[in-house]
Amino acid sequence: MVQKTTTPAFMAGLEPLSRRSVLRGLAVSGMAVTAGCSRLFGRKDAPEALEYKYLSQDEVRTVTALTGVLLPTEKYGMPSALDTVPTVKNVDAMVGQMPPQTRQLLGLALWVFESRPMMSFKFSRFSKLEQDKATEYVLAMQEGAFFERGITSTLKTLITVNYWRDSRTWPARGFS
Repeated sequence: MVQKTTTPAFMAGLEPLSRRSVLRGLAVSGMAVTAGCSRLFGRKDAPEALEYKYLSQDEVRTVTALTGVLLPTEKYGMPSALDTVPTVKNVDAMVGQMPPQTRQLLGLALWVFESRPMMSFKFSRFSKLEQDKATEYVLAMQEGAFFERGITSTLKTLITVNYWRDSRTWPARGFS
């Protein structure tokens, strides 16, 4: 004879649940609570990051890191590409004048440039690389496949043009 156990009243209706489904539900709800709390109480955006109108936060981070690699101007007595000359703001203003399709393609190029180290087993985004590793990465992208060379050339042109078009850089080059 099979003896039937009775479940307590507070557990009525929970018989079909398995241990796995309970653990899965707890894990998902824990992640949801953690994500919600980090969004509410997490680090707030820096005020300077909120000033960009056309570039996303990730794009600003990539352009800023690439500007630091491409234009080490302090070494040569030139105005700083990040502090004195607002190169990233100039890029943001130029992006604002681009047609929507061009903006989307530029966003895709910035995403590929930022994420490419993740795909090559470096497990770090471009903007998180050390200065020497970032320089090596840019050099490798210049010598890579045709699309890597194209993306690198486009981003280098975008950044250097927006640095040199600022009138604060002209005296250092002898222009009046």
